[in-house]
Order: sequence, then C-alpha cells, then structure tokens
Amino acid sequence: MSEHADFVVVQYPRGVKAVVWFDLVTGEVATNHAGMREVLRRGVKGWDGRMVYPEDGAWFLSAVYDHFFLSGYRVFWLSLSGPLAGPKDATTIYRL
Repeated sequence: MSEHADFVVVQYPRGVKAVVWFDLVTGEVATNHAGMREVLRRGVKGWDGRMVYPEDGAWFLSAVYDHFFLSGYRVFWLSLSGPLAGPKDATTIYRL
C-alpha cells in the first residue's frame, strides 16, 4: 500500500467492521473482508442508478459508501496520508 489512500469503513450489526480502500497512487481497490470482496466484485449502484465497478477507482469507493449508507449500515469515510503499512500478517488483504 502506498502512503495515500481513501478508506470506507462499514460497521456490520454484530460489531464486525469491514474496510474497503482505494490506493490513490496505484489506483487499486481492496478490502479486508472476504465476504465483502465477493459482493463488491459484482459492482454496486451509484446515486444515479448505474452500476459502478472496482475498475472505476474513486467513483467505486464513493458508490460503496452510498450503497452501505442507504442500506442502513454505519459507514465512515477516511482519507489518510503518511506511513500506512502495518505488520504484513495483521490482516488478510483481498484485492478486487
């Protein structure tokens, strides 16, 4: 992961948090949640009703936020810059 990324954090009802992020330098979208990976690979609908896919980068991350917010989940948007790399074994990363 580079040093600049936007993150969407989705809190599921049972307390599990899933993170989806867009690496601003590489243009890659990834998540830490295997189940969400499968859902997001199919794409999500944006505000205008059109399907948005991981290849759409920042637009996709925005659509992910909207999708989960409108579905009633607690959703948070974070933009971070600086050293973002943590221990490599801390979590599994699923690339979309």
